[in-house]
Amino acid sequence: MGNLKRFLVVAALGLAAGIVACSTVEVSTDFDPAATFGQYKTFSIAPLKEFDELTAGRIETALSQALQAKGLQKVAEKGDLTVAVAAKISNQKQINSTGYGGYGWGGRWGGGMSTTTVQDIPVGTLVVGLVDTSTTKLVWRGTATKTIEAGSTGQQKQEALNNAANKMFANFPPGSAK
Repeated sequence: MGNLKRFLVVAALGLAAGIVACSTVEVSTDFDPAATFGQYKTFSIAPLKEFDELTAGRIETALSQALQAKGLQKVAEKGDLTVAVAAKISNQKQINSTGYGGYGWGGRWGGGMSTTTVQDIPVGTLVVGLVDTSTTKLVWRGTATKTIEAGSTGQQKQEALNNAANKMFANFPPGSAK
């Protein structure tokens, strides 16, 4: 295989890996090490006023399923934990450069072109806080970040939120998974 062909194959594989990597959910969590997570049996979700009804319903469904899978029971109000949610959408710059052509022999190079494009990629961040209802103290926080796919259906949005919530709570309560 010639050098140009080998370069194009490697570049295509790298681009494909980059697209897959960009579509994954990035999650981080933090918690109060003094909190006794075994004492929490129930949760309630604080009103999601900053969201439209469809989005609020999707978020509530995803978080409820993830927490119930961890053995917590959902109650209408005054659960042991209050789930507080915030979200934001920001733009990341994506710079793509493509070069091709050019030739060389005997120390001389010639020709070739390159094109650079800059795109704004929307990125959604969901922040979930678990507050001890009796003390109003934040005991756990999770953050999930993912690029937003344009033209997603309602089902795709729900699946993305479910995935984010499941990843966020994968090691909840703290110390439960190694």
